[in-house]
Amino acid sequence: MATTAHPIDASIKIPGFNKPVQLNTIVRLQGFGNYTWLYRDALKPLLVAKSLNWFEQLLPDFVRVHKSDLINPSFVQTIDSLNARTLELSLYNRQIIKVSRRRIEPVTTKLKQHRHFSPN
Repeated sequence: MATTAHPIDASIKIPGFNKPVQLNTIVRLQGFGNYTWLYRDALKPLLVAKSLNWFEQLLPDFVRVHKSDLINPSFVQTIDSLNARTLELSLYNRQIIKVSRRRIEPVTTKLKQHRHFSPN
């Protein structure tokens, strides 16, 4: 499948689901083996029979913050740097996501480039 850039306000067709999912409703995706939990804003999460890597290639505007987490940068509220090796992201739905140590620099760079992010 060819990778195409999707604006955050577009939608994607999820295999196994009839209706397309709006990208601006996806808060985060969490890998669960060869499955992915798709967490949406104010909606029930969906379990999709695709890997997180599949979603990462399909959604280049989303940020891979951990081996098992891919987030929508539009939902990031704050970035908390607890020390040089610990970074946490607070999402609008009050979830706290830890960023893996080796991804701290690329994550902060990508979030600063995102138009909705304003650093503290």
